Amino acid sequence: MDFKRLSCILPLFFVFVVSPKVSFAGHESPTIFVKNVVDEFLGILQSEKNKDFQKEKILNLMKASFDFPSITEDLFHELKVDDKDKMAFTDTFPLLLKMRYGMFVKSSNDLSVEYKGHEFFTDGLKAIVHTRTKIPNNDVALDYKLHHVDGKWKIYDLTADGIGLVSNYRVQIHKVLTQMSFPDFLIYLKKMVSKKID
Repeated sequence: MDFKRLSCILPLFFVFVVSPKVSFAGHESPTIFVKNVVDEFLGILQSEKNKDFQKEKILNLMKASFDFPSITEDLFHELKVDDKDKMAFTDTFPLLLKMRYGMFVKSSNDLSVEYKGHEFFTDGLKAIVHTRTKIPNNDVALDYKLHHVDGKWKIYDLTADGIGLVSNYRVQIHKVLTQMSFPDFLIYLKKMVSKKID
């Protein structure tokens, strides 16, 4: 799957609904976490008519739900990227996901989710959530990988039909960085996210 194809699927990664298979005591279940996220996400789509405010609220929700620093570390694994550049990327990457989401999901009526449940990893601090998610022209089996950080769940990776977000983006980014410097790469990303989406 190439970078363009992955970017078309990215909007689907933001929809998560699950039903529990097991539960562990000691922390909030993935089911409760994702249900709260979905409710807030759909509520924003339904109630916020100002598009700029809607995008900002969605962005804030994404930042609260995803572990973007962890995703950044995974994306730049084995690359020599300093902490300042990583922080700049971490600030920009959510904007890219928000932009891709906005191109495909126009309202809560665009979403349809088949619930497949979730499983815990052996330590109970990581979980994987299975769904089948549909928006117009897309029907994808989605797995959401979550870990428990600072007392709450965060999403650290996702797969679409078995293809991982982090691993796929890592390959693409590593390839791009053989052709341009990291500062130029950041400029390129910022130009992408600055494009206005109607």
